[in-house]
Amino acid sequence: MKNRLNMLFFLFVFLLLPSSSMALIYGQRGPDFTLDDLDGNEHSLSDYEGKVVFLFFFGYS
Repeated sequence: MKNRLNMLFFLFVFLLLPSSSMALIYGQRGPDFTLDDLDGNEHSLSDYEGKVVFLFFFGYS
């Protein structure tokens, strides 16, 4: 349930409210956020600083 709330929050803030102030320029840091994995462990974007990060969000019913 917490994962779904985090995902919905992320989708609402970053995808449904587009704004020029939220746009990133090449080389600019992305906003730090934290999500839980399927085992309940928290992962923050800042944990992977200096590494390539590929985010893949999916859902099924």
